[in-house]
Amino acid sequence: MMQEFSKKCLLKTKNKSFFDLSIYEYIGYFGVLESDIKKLDLYSHWCKVSRASTMLCVTHDSGESDNLVYLYDWDKFSRIYINTGN
Repeated sequence: MMQEFSKKCLLKTKNKSFFDLSIYEYIGYFGVLESDIKKLDLYSHWCKVSRASTMLCVTHDSGESDNLVYLYDWDKFSRIYINTGN
């Protein structure tokens, strides 16, 4: 039987990813917030190369919308960026 009152919560974990971004969990998926990526100098480049990436729409407790970038995609982008500059 499924829980009727299960709550979808965006949870900040204790872990960090590349560029010191906090890792979040949402309904069993891990990722970084697009709003955090926007604070980095590489954001415009990330936008260009991540067009095909899927993101989860999430809502903060404040009601503000954001996107959760899957951790696998963020890690892959970060490794390529660090190793090649692109």
